[in-house]
Formats: sequence, C-alpha cells, structure tokens
Amino acid sequence: MINLIQKYFKKDRSNKSAVRENFSQYFYGLPEHQWIKEQGCKAHFDEFFLHLPVGLIEAMMSTHPLTFVPSQSMKGQRAVGQVLTNTIVIFPEFQKLLQSPKKAAVAYLAHELGFILYELESAKADPLMAEVGADKFVCDIGLADELEQLLLMLDETIEKRLRLTYLTINHFAGLES
Repeated sequence: MINLIQKYFKKDRSNKSAVRENFSQYFYGLPEHQWIKEQGCKAHFDEFFLHLPVGLIEAMMSTHPLTFVPSQSMKGQRAVGQVLTNTIVIFPEFQKLLQSPKKAAVAYLAHELGFILYELESAKADPLMAEVGADKFVCDIGLADELEQLLLMLDETIEKRLRLTYLTINHFAGLES
C-alpha cells in the first residue's frame, strides 16, 4: 500500500510555526470556512492541523487547496455534473461529531484528507481500498486511537469490520518498527 504521507516530509530547517500560522490565517480566512468558527468546530481543525507535516500544509495552500463545506450549504448551488475537486462535504452526523468534544472528530478530518490524497495518487482505486488507504494515513500521522473511536461509532457493516481489521494490522506493524 502506498505511503501517502512520506512525500510531504521535508528535511529543511524553515520556520515551521510560521508556515502553520500562515496556513491558519489562509484556511480560516476562506469564506467557505466561516461555519467552522461559527459552529464551534475550530478546536478540532486546529488539532488536526498540528498532526500534519509542514510539507502537506504547504501543498494545501498551493497545489492541493482543500475546502470543508457543510452539506446544507451545497443545496441548489451545484450545477449538474459539476465536480467538487478537493472539497470535503460534511454531512449533518459528522457536523455533530465536529461540534462534540470527542477526539474521533480529528480522526474524521484526517480520514477525509487521506481519502482525497489517496484519490489523487491512485485515481482508479477500489473504493474500499481507498478507505483503507485513508485510514493508514490517519495512523501514519499519529491518530490511530482516535480512528478506532471513530470506526466504533459507525453502524455495523462488513466495511467497518474490514477497516478495523486493517487498523489493527497497521497498529501492530507500527509496534514492531
């Protein structure tokens, strides 16, 4: 399986806190993200950004801009056939999660970003393998426990069980390293 995060690590000695601060101003300054502050979700996004390598944050400001939009704001605004590249649509059940104090919310955000990165790398990937690849990304940035909490909250499906199995495998593989 492709290691999505590896290409975003840099060996430079630039001021990483300045990059993070610039990204924060950029991200929260976008009109599409005003709902994040208004609905009290900012703390989860801030925590999520702390887990990302600076190279990925820089890519999110330039080559792979990313927006998070609530599903309600999409009603009537999309033309038929319009593609939402690098847009994560947040459905009501996940908006509730983001408004809660549950740490699984950070894993949700990381999974959605991982899914987009996986799609960018492997355009015709099997949908279930894309989910597993996104889960691996979440583990790679240090959110395995939060991902487990998120998966356990989901409805019982074969997909959920498979993702939990892969999570367990990734966790134990990481312990051996």
